[in-house]
Amino acid sequence: MKALIRYQAEKFYRWCTHYDVEEQFLKNSLESYASAEPVILDVGCGKGRLLSFLRNRNFRALGVDLNPELVNSCLEQGLEAYSVEDLDLNLQFDVITMFHVIEHMDHERLLAFMDSYLDRLKPGGLLIIATPVMTPYFYEDFDHVKPYLPRGILMVFGEDNSQVQYYSKNQLKLLNLMYKKYFWRFPNHRSIYFPNLVQRGIFVFFALLYKFSFGFIGRTDGWVGVFKKI
Repeated sequence: MKALIRYQAEKFYRWCTHYDVEEQFLKNSLESYASAEPVILDVGCGKGRLLSFLRNRNFRALGVDLNPELVNSCLEQGLEAYSVEDLDLNLQFDVITMFHVIEHMDHERLLAFMDSYLDRLKPGGLLIIATPVMTPYFYEDFDHVKPYLPRGILMVFGEDNSQVQYYSKNQLKLLNLMYKKYFWRFPNHRSIYFPNLVQRGIFVFFALLYKFSFGFIGRTDGWVGVFKKI
């Protein structure tokens, strides 16, 4: 009985703390801006979260990742995924997604990285980026380097030739933008690592406020931008 109660409590906790607005925004953006039957490349596909989401909605999507173990995990799920070395260099895409990728690089490496994939994006194609902003829990991720904002991306990849050190050979136009929120958390507290019942109760309270306000009551923790290659 105790095991069942614990299982149900954990299930309820996961339900409270999961509210992914990024996926819905991606779906709406593809329906609004992408060409008919787009071919999508998910850069940094990881364990296949977006690939599964897109497949279940009848989009043609393939992924690429540096980590061969993550690529194998995708393949075991029946998803189409490749290592960086195995991805066909001649393929061109209608949409490229970079969800939680760019914050793992410094600006010099990011410029070369983005250009290498934008070269494979068709003119008029979409680049959809999801990335965090600076918050008290930005550096919880071991290899987060720095946050980037839409204005910074446009300074290098946009049309206005802002006075910066670097310019891209590819140009982008911002079509749509969403700043997203997540429920309030306490990142610098011992209970994060040794949670107790009271702390979990507080988490659930703020998570429910967030969920039932449809994401309105919470802390802004990232953005998702839709860019068009011009």
